[in-house]
Amino acid sequence: MNTTRSRALFDASSRYLAMGVSSGMRRAVTSPPLFFERAEGPYYYDVDGNRLLDYTLAWGPLILGSNHPALNAAVTAAIRNSYTLGAQHPGEVAFAKLLVETLPGVDQVVFSNTGSEAVQVALRLARAATGRTRFVKFEGHYHGWLNNILVSYHESDEALGAPEAPRVVAACGGQPEAEFSETITLPWNRLDLLEDLFARRGAEIAAVISEPVLANSGSIMPAEGFLHGMVELCRNNGAVSIFDEVITGFRLALGGAREYFDVIPDLSVYAKALAGGFTLSAVAGSRRMFDVLRDGATIHAGTYNGSTVNLAAGLATVKILSADPRAFQQMHEHGYAIRQTIEAAAAARGIPLCISGAGTVFNVHFGVHTPPVHYRELKASDMALYTRFRAGMLDEGIQLLPDGRWYVGLTHGEEELNLVRVAVRSVVADL
Repeated sequence: MNTTRSRALFDASSRYLAMGVSSGMRRAVTSPPLFFERAEGPYYYDVDGNRLLDYTLAWGPLILGSNHPALNAAVTAAIRNSYTLGAQHPGEVAFAKLLVETLPGVDQVVFSNTGSEAVQVALRLARAATGRTRFVKFEGHYHGWLNNILVSYHESDEALGAPEAPRVVAACGGQPEAEFSETITLPWNRLDLLEDLFARRGAEIAAVISEPVLANSGSIMPAEGFLHGMVELCRNNGAVSIFDEVITGFRLALGGAREYFDVIPDLSVYAKALAGGFTLSAVAGSRRMFDVLRDGATIHAGTYNGSTVNLAAGLATVKILSADPRAFQQMHEHGYAIRQTIEAAAAARGIPLCISGAGTVFNVHFGVHTPPVHYRELKASDMALYTRFRAGMLDEGIQLLPDGRWYVGLTHGEEELNLVRVAVRSVVADL
């Protein structure tokens, strides 16, 4: 694939932009990093004239694909009225009402701008509501890049220590230990370890936060009863249960993990697919969880909270997803068809492989026969072989993420499925 202009742009960008890219996670997706001019539906068009069928969806937000006419119309109408107001507007009421009507067990919401920010909002609400300061996060789960929670993410077993007594490990430089001194980590899907922790230290714990599907580390599914057990343990011990649905929200189902798994936590965090590619996040939950804002026990603030254009995008996105009762079924079916194609191609060539996750977000694991149950098992996957597979798929015009994750959106149709099937069979044969 020709990347001449992308390489030249990366060389130029590296002179002026600190990393040559705007997010550290993008540096190693391809070499050189690809620069894009535009996107249309499920396709990206790069500066060298390559058309790529996209299954990254911008790392998740593009649930509607790109350049969706109804989303464009909503945003265009909003931007004619204002960019942002720093004040109240009817769009806030309309979108908050729609979210309450859409998300099971949700009474109220607050808006912010990014997933990382909204996670901190949820933790602040939990701490203010309980009067406690410690919280639990699980190994391999990603809840944003802030110092108090970017810990025990992608670390070695040696660094993490024994599963029964894990260590909290900073993910990068510049993270003072004092800033995550209130954070407790555990392996995921081990309800026995969470029960034991609550038995010993329950009076200290303000919250337990979890991705409902561990999409950031292998799309690992929750063990049967784990999410219900987590929520129940929090309820019985006066702690707040938080689902980080930055990825799963409006992706697993219209009602996200709450609907998909039929379990209602105290709070849920939404971003990415919430606004179809625009910058918006929200924290949603029962009315009582927001009492601490109304009574002045804590605050939630932000210049761009409730931005008119972004809320218009969110309102349009959820309405579009709601319009077709088969939308989520079709997206899942598309993803499972891809999964079956990959599994069949690998089996025909004697390549060990398994796939975990759902239809709209899943991970391909080379070199193993059974899906991982928690982060520590994820490292058994053969990422070198997956990297070869991904490079081959890129040569076939299919764009994928570097960690084995696939995202499926509303504009992935039969034509795209046929392209993927041909590419998969060819690339797996070459492997």
